[in-house]
Order: sequence, then structure tokens, then C-alpha cells
Amino acid sequence: MKQVKLAIIGTITRDTITFPDRKNIRSFGGILYNILPMALLAPSSIVISPVCNLGSDIYEKVIFHLKHFKNIELSGISRVKEKNNHVHLFYNRKWDKREILKYSVPEIEFQQVESHLNSDCILINFISGFDIDLESLKKIRQESKARIFIDLHSLILGIRKNGERFFKVPVLWEEYLKNADIAQMNFKEMQIISKRKMNSKRELNNFAEEILELGPKILIVTCGSEGALLYYREKRKIVCYQTSSLKFKDRIDPTGCGDVFSAGFLLAYLETHNVKLSSEFANFLAGMKSRFSGIESFL
Repeated sequence: MKQVKLAIIGTITRDTITFPDRKNIRSFGGILYNILPMALLAPSSIVISPVCNLGSDIYEKVIFHLKHFKNIELSGISRVKEKNNHVHLFYNRKWDKREILKYSVPEIEFQQVESHLNSDCILINFISGFDIDLESLKKIRQESKARIFIDLHSLILGIRKNGERFFKVPVLWEEYLKNADIAQMNFKEMQIISKRKMNSKRELNNFAEEILELGPKILIVTCGSEGALLYYREKRKIVCYQTSSLKFKDRIDPTGCGDVFSAGFLLAYLETHNVKLSSEFANFLAGMKSRFSGIESFL
């Protein structure tokens, strides 16, 4: 079977999660929510290559976990002297989230990605929001034939002096999406960049069409327990497909669900090239992730 190369660009984080009952858990996160589900579910023909900077304070621990997976190639992980990104997430009873970032590793330079330009697919997940700059992204687009999947995620977050994150429309968000074949965001992020409330199906469809006009062939909008909306072109017509709504009674933690969704979608799409089937598979995996906290259940 032909080998498929999948590069994942972003940031691995240290996470502290505080739940509505004030209980805390500590784990790792970030693109590990992409890497680990893929490593567990992908056939041996798929090689997963994380490309990231990893702080010296957690480097050994993370590498210890990843080196046990035969389908994860580790050469793209660079050890840096800085302390690693530490994200503290606070959830209220409505599962609204407040986020504080402490420490930060440097952004990924284009030179770190060059050896992965021959990948079949490149997933760029903006975990910090400054994981890789726009110029490097444009170079990747110009010099690679890979299918590029961009999850806007924290690109839509600003940061205050105390490390608290807040929603902020990126000045050049359209330029980022022009370099994507597949784009993903959650419903709140779609509201932020559109500057619209999205109270009607017409508003949603119109803005989705604007995004597809920029270049992406597929747009995924995750909607938590309500599933996801999928937009794509089919014979010059834009199709909107809504996945099943999955309401797990034992849902305990939404952290990482969007990242697990993108992992599941890519795995299924590489295998089937069926967007609807891929989104249903991804939606199910994201729902399963909501039933536990942290990455430990993947290990």
C-alpha cells in the first residue's frame, strides 16, 4: 500500500483545566489532540509528522509518550530553551470558556517545514494563534502540492498583558484562508470573523459562500453537541450538509473536541474522499472525546 505522509503544524501545550465544580486536571494538549487519535486509528501506510517547537520543560515527557507509536515520525519536533506554552482553561456551568496563556515557544520558521513539503496533506492548527506566520504559510502553499487543512482556532484570539485570551478579528484572516483547501472553525469563531450573529440559515450560507470564494474547497463549522455544518462545491453548486447531533449523557469535557474532529475528518477523507461520511466519522470521534479529559486515554 502506498505510503501517505501527513504533517501537523501547531503547538503542543501544557493544559490546566478548571471545571464548573472547581475541580482541576492537568494534562498535555494542543496538537496532541490531532496526533494521538490519528496514530491510534490510522493504517500503517499513513506516517504522521508533527512540526512544532517544544519547550525544554516538557520535551522529554512528550517525546517519551510519542516514541512508542511506530507511525509518528519525530524529526519535526524541535526542542527550544523557552518554557512551553501553559494554557489554563476555566469552564462555567454553561461550558463557556475563559483562557489564560502563560509562557510561549517561538513561532515555527519556514525552514522547519521545508523537509515536510512533500507531504500528501498538511494540517495547520492555530493553537497559540502565532504558531506560524502568514508569509511562511504562503511559502508552504507555493512550494508544496499537499492538500492544506487550516483550523483557524486561536488565530481568532488576542492576548492581554496578563495572558488572558479574548476574541479578536485577525486583520488578514482572508489571506490565511486563501491558502487552505479545507478550512475549519467553530460557530463562535465564524460569528467573530463575519461580524454577524448568524441567526438565520441564509446568513450562514451566505458567509460560507464568501469563504469558499476565497479558495477553500471545503468549510467545516463545528457546533459542539449539535454536530457540524459542512459546506462544499458540487457541480458549481454549494452544498450544505449537517451532521448528526450527538448528545452524550456522560459528556464531561469539550477540550480538544474540535482538534479530534479535524483528525477524524482527515483520516476518513484520505481513505474515502467522501465529505459527508468523513464529517460523520469526525463528529462521532469528537463526541467520544467529550466523555473524558486530557490525552491520557489515547496513550
